[in-house]
Amino acid sequence: MADDIDVKIAIQNGDAAALRRCLALEPSRANALIHWGNNDCVLTHPLHYVSDMLFTGVLQKGKELALVEALLEAGASVDFRKDGKRETPLIGAASLAAEDVGLRLLDAGAKPELRGEWGETALHWAALLGGERLARRLIPRTNLSLRDEKYDSSPLGWAVHGWLNPPAGNQGRQCEVAALLIAAGALVEMQWLESEKVRADPSMLAVLRGKKA
Repeated sequence: MADDIDVKIAIQNGDAAALRRCLALEPSRANALIHWGNNDCVLTHPLHYVSDMLFTGVLQKGKELALVEALLEAGASVDFRKDGKRETPLIGAASLAAEDVGLRLLDAGAKPELRGEWGETALHWAALLGGERLARRLIPRTNLSLRDEKYDSSPLGWAVHGWLNPPAGNQGRQCEVAALLIAAGALVEMQWLESEKVRADPSMLAVLRGKKA
């Protein structure tokens, strides 16, 4: 557990120079899991940890990309998965409102089609949180009709839900994401058009009926 302390603190502090020094001494630590959370019982890949710290507010926004660059230069795996787990750093970035991290991971070759713990993709999360910039990049490379295994819903369904029930980390552009999804061919389900909550919301209702966000 002590081996990850320098990398962990460097990420928390947004200190890319210190992170590079740590990784220069032992590049394998770019893929060594970091212990954190209550009693240090959570194990997280460093790329994912950057998004975690950004989401919690420990890491100052604007410092995340330099940290990601340092990790990538040292050989961090963009599609890393823990044994028995399916979530990737890209899914983590999308679900933790770390949009710029997600975009950089895509540039580095992360696979957007990989599915997470609930059978969802990064696009499901970008849609839920209203991460329009990330969603725009993911849409051409993701199966828009793919339904997750927990809620049995498509990315468009997640966008509708996120708009009506804003999640933690909400970026507020679910209507824009929904419009992009529909323009790309995502199916609008009748259950949404008939939903009382949707019908009471003129913004999302207009998008689902084919009008601009």
